[in-house]
Amino acid sequence: MQCLPVPCQEFPLVSPHKSPALPPGVAHSRQFAVLMLIALIAAGSPLPFSAVAVVPLVWAGVESILSIRARSTARAPARGIVSSVVGLALVCALTLIVLLPYAVYGTSKSLQDCTLGANTAIATADCNSRYNSSLDSIVGGFLNFGKRAGG
Repeated sequence: MQCLPVPCQEFPLVSPHKSPALPPGVAHSRQFAVLMLIALIAAGSPLPFSAVAVVPLVWAGVESILSIRARSTARAPARGIVSSVVGLALVCALTLIVLLPYAVYGTSKSLQDCTLGANTAIATADCNSRYNSSLDSIVGGFLNFGKRAGG
């Protein structure tokens, strides 16, 4: 029995199907979504490292603004523009949530260390009570400073 050689058929590396063009602003919205997921993961890290989340958050804010601009210049439906505006508001809120503990870093870091070392619910409650009293003294100091400066 003799085998006939089969001619080698090469397949092109490029797909013959063309992908449809994306509507204006959609590529920016996709990039925004990926960056927000990265920022959410980074924001969940312990306190000194959570500041890394600001980088993808700022980038996501830029992508959201680019999406709003692209959709508004192309006269896209309002729901796409509104979703990008809501995304921008989420970026601002998450940035505030990430950066707020750094305003009272010592207190926040001590709470984090205390709760990591607490083995019981009572110890955790004691950590939270010390944290709340520290925050009360900080806020009270700001309020008293405002009274002295204003009157």
